[in-house]
Amino acid sequence: MLPETGKCPIWTVAGSLCKIYSGKSTVFWDDPENSHKPMLNITLRKTVRMTRRIWNEAIRGHLYDLELAKTLSISGGMLIGISIIENWLRAWLFNDVGLSYLYFLPIWYAARQGGRLAGGITSFVTATSWSMMAHSDRPFMAWAVNMLMLTLVMMFFESFERRIRLVNRQASTDGLTGLLNRGAFVTRAKASLDNSERLRSTCALVLLDCNKFKQINDEHGHAAGDQALKTLARALRDSSQGDDVIGRLGGDEFVVLLTDTDSVGANLFLNRLNGTLRRNSAVLPFEITVSSGVAYYGLDARSLDMLMQIADEKMYRNKQLSRVAVAGFDTAQVL
Repeated sequence: MLPETGKCPIWTVAGSLCKIYSGKSTVFWDDPENSHKPMLNITLRKTVRMTRRIWNEAIRGHLYDLELAKTLSISGGMLIGISIIENWLRAWLFNDVGLSYLYFLPIWYAARQGGRLAGGITSFVTATSWSMMAHSDRPFMAWAVNMLMLTLVMMFFESFERRIRLVNRQASTDGLTGLLNRGAFVTRAKASLDNSERLRSTCALVLLDCNKFKQINDEHGHAAGDQALKTLARALRDSSQGDDVIGRLGGDEFVVLLTDTDSVGANLFLNRLNGTLRRNSAVLPFEITVSSGVAYYGLDARSLDMLMQIADEKMYRNKQLSRVAVAGFDTAQVL
């Protein structure tokens, strides 16, 4: 993958041409015969800018992308396989139809897995292979029409798959915080626990509750309560690692499954979370604190339901102890 700060040699050459045609290079522009080419200069600069934008937004970073190469390899293999099967079954197929409808499968797969770039490349290869195998009085026009039709089909496939992913993401995430909802968390957490069972690694399930959430709603309004939940969700994401599973169970209750984590890692996570909440609360008119309970996979239980139950009991005890400690401190202050 090309570095973000590096310059492609293509742009070096293109920039030099722009300088030559725009008059910034005296070697070419001093010639009075070339002073009648301002339109060519503008066109060239616009072409280079457009090409650079396409490179940066659609192509750069994908040329050496392993996932893109894998997707193109599979779709190319599908194209070759369909061609071979079509040749084998040619005697039992219509001469003008064959298995042409099956060529939509690799285009759909490429658009689904690799987006429009992979789908466009697969459409180009498909249209080119058709133009090489079929006869036409106007081969270039036939190729152009097929390329246009396949591109439109590819864009339909890609937009349809993107809409499906959007609907699935909306169905599995909490609308306020962007975290997983209860159902999606249970599904992913069970998969993570099964993976930990195979790898014989440890996990910690942390259940959290926002302290004095009702008081925040009553004193500052429901908008402040929503802001507190968003701040807590952001702090959970910032304090967790990439493989951890975070979800909102409902109300002001959150849950985090810390993968490949023991008691030391769970304590470090809670310390990071508390520090992040203190920093984020400094700009708010109220303080955000949490009560938590931790249950360890293999030590406390070996099922997600039991882990959540044990963590909930520990969280309730910790919340009661914190209330007793605060009440005792207030009594001492009065005395």
